[in-house]
Amino acid sequence: MAEHIETLQLVSFLAVAETGSFRKASARLSIGQSAVSRRVQRLEDLLGVSLFERRPSGARLTAAGSCFASRTRALLDDLDAAVDTARSAGVAGNGHLRIGLIASLSRGALRGVFESFLAAHDDVDLCLIESDRSELLTLLNHRRIDAVYAAGEPDNTVGDGLTVDEEGLFLAVQADGPLASREHLEWEDVAQATFVVSAREPGPEIHDYIIRRVSDLGRAATVRRHRLGREGIMTLVGLGLGVSLVADHWRGVQYPNVAFIPIGAEDERIPFSLAWRAENDNPALRRFLSLARVEAKKAASSPFAASQSPDLSP
Repeated sequence: MAEHIETLQLVSFLAVAETGSFRKASARLSIGQSAVSRRVQRLEDLLGVSLFERRPSGARLTAAGSCFASRTRALLDDLDAAVDTARSAGVAGNGHLRIGLIASLSRGALRGVFESFLAAHDDVDLCLIESDRSELLTLLNHRRIDAVYAAGEPDNTVGDGLTVDEEGLFLAVQADGPLASREHLEWEDVAQATFVVSAREPGPEIHDYIIRRVSDLGRAATVRRHRLGREGIMTLVGLGLGVSLVADHWRGVQYPNVAFIPIGAEDERIPFSLAWRAENDNPALRRFLSLARVEAKKAASSPFAASQSPDLSP
């Protein structure tokens, strides 16, 4: 089925979804409204589902249409990135590096790797992709990205791996709230708190980790998932709507009325690792991995390096 779906059908579908109207979509695309309708109708016929509820006031996504829209946006964004990368490589011939991330580059070991890499190889076309773990591993296995950086120890079933750093845990709290005056928190101190996490990665992993840690105390954790990114979750914390768990490297960005307080035992640390395919002979990747190994040695020799790390896998 997928081979019969055309890019123009997807573009027209998204235009209708974003404007809420076939008429407005046709104006955006500078084509006739009948052409937009035919493309969307053909797409619905191929999928076997209705993507829109058609009303005199406009077009509203069905449940199937809403799910399809989110995936289609990611697909077209990925296609655009692939085209840009191909054009860049064809013109400049300077190489490319594509890294999938479930982490922040605001501070920490990985930021150090990127700083060193960019200083030495500013001619390499660098592309960074944030998505959920499943999609990133799929892209990695199909060689559409070169490496993935995420929480957890290296997974040998994925390919080669390297633990780059192990980071301490912090609780994001309301800066003018009672918890902000503490120098350190134990899990017992927040067992009754409301935790807010993202429905996106790494939110589901953080959710499971909180559940386990609070359950160890014989309590049921209160965790609220929101369809918000990192900034949105921190906004909720600043407004006093809950607290949130973060690793050290997330603290490189300041948020209004949010403070970060260390939580848990000193050896309660989260490993972060790179994964890549052994057969990938991209020279840019090999240079990047060399710098990552240097950074990993620095982190391993740090006085804060831990002998034990909590499992933050889902």
